[in-house]
Amino acid sequence: MINSLKFLTLVALLSIFACNNDKEEQQKLQKVVIDKHDVLMAKMDSLTENQLRLDSITLKYKKIKVENPNLDSNTLIAQIDSAKNLLSNADEAMMNWMQQFNPDYTGKSSTEIFDYLRKQEQKIDSVKTLFDKSLAHSNALIQQYK
Repeated sequence: MINSLKFLTLVALLSIFACNNDKEEQQKLQKVVIDKHDVLMAKMDSLTENQLRLDSITLKYKKIKVENPNLDSNTLIAQIDSAKNLLSNADEAMMNWMQQFNPDYTGKSSTEIFDYLRKQEQKIDSVKTLFDKSLAHSNALIQQYK
């Protein structure tokens, strides 16, 4: 009887420890996801700023054409449109991610929570890839026609 009581106490303590450990791991993983989001939020202004810079390149096209007489206007406009589309796609991907992210895990098992957070990490990593690509592409174009 005493051995059974000790065993049940041990099982209860291990269960409590495992639950606490899972909770800590969930919190760590959620922090990783949120931190990645926060890094991208700091870059949101760069997306907008680059769109404005690209618009200014369009506005000063005549001056650019004088400095680069061999410049094909269709090519320049296509490059600017492409860069602006990439910036818009990155912005939209971030907005979509933020709208669908839900840190309320009520009624979900530990496994479901971990799976959800891992998927969210993959999604925010994809958004980061879009950010990096769009900023690099637009920065290169902006530098070229400064």
